[in-house]
Amino acid sequence: MIKKHGGLLLKVFSTGLILYLLFSSISFNNVDFALVWKSIDLNYLLLVFPVVIIVLVVKSFRWKLILKTEGYSFSFFNAIKAYFSSYSLGVVTPGRLGELVKVYNVRKGISDINPVAAFRTVVVDRLYDLYFLSWFGLSGVLLYFKVIGEQNSWVLFILSFFLVFAGFFVGYKLFQILSKKLKTGNKFLAFISDCLGQLFQVKSILTWLITGLAYLIFFMGIKILFLSLDIRISLLETGFIIGLIGLVLLLPISVAGFGTREASFVFLLSLYGIGAETAIIVSILQFLAFFVFGGLVGLVFWLLEPIPLDVLTQDSKKLYKLFRTKNP
Repeated sequence: MIKKHGGLLLKVFSTGLILYLLFSSISFNNVDFALVWKSIDLNYLLLVFPVVIIVLVVKSFRWKLILKTEGYSFSFFNAIKAYFSSYSLGVVTPGRLGELVKVYNVRKGISDINPVAAFRTVVVDRLYDLYFLSWFGLSGVLLYFKVIGEQNSWVLFILSFFLVFAGFFVGYKLFQILSKKLKTGNKFLAFISDCLGQLFQVKSILTWLITGLAYLIFFMGIKILFLSLDIRISLLETGFIIGLIGLVLLLPISVAGFGTREASFVFLLSLYGIGAETAIIVSILQFLAFFVFGGLVGLVFWLLEPIPLDVLTQDSKKLYKLFRTKNP
């Protein structure tokens, strides 16, 4: 029991520690916080909430397209239902358990697909997101930490694209070589190689464009959120900020990103002369709009066709065993 909950307790502790260190190191004024909160422009803020729905619908279509490129037919509605349910569960469970909802649904809807193929479509789907987060996040690192000195944002944007592309391609080739060199136990390496290889196929161009559209809408939603607090930051640099924060949130060191999200917003927005009170409100509103609201909408789809968590846990164990099985 202690081992089972040890990871969660550690995250709770680290979340509290990060928040304590944050508030003990900044000048935070409760009166200013209340004034900023009251100044929120609801006309802008209300436009933010539908953005997460639009983004998830676009990403659902992307996943359907990934399935199609692998030769499987899956209805757009079923893709939406699985994607929203997955998002809802992913908000409240650790270890990306929500991703297995998509595996379960696609196996249920496509009788001739095996678990590994279903899981591969989910991993490929996430790799597109990882690429864009890495692209914009690296751009943010180069800009805000001045790694190569003062440079134009667009120059860093283009440079980061080629650096991340090179990194993914080298990773693909490395996994490909390792999976061929090793005679046994290379199923996982071959799996990752196959997933990465799909990103570099000509037939994936449309999938790249759809991903770009999803992130354009997402960053526009964040910019609208900024405008609700009279924060004037370009759309490109808004993407840099969110990409960098997205990479930070991949670190499994806090509960639902609390602490790391707030600290990241406080630091990055301070570079634009924006106070800690405003930055923390941005963090709260972003969490409410993109996680809580999106999770609640996803919960509706989950309740329409719930999947017992023990079934998802069993599926994860089966997948693990398939990857652990030695090749003959």
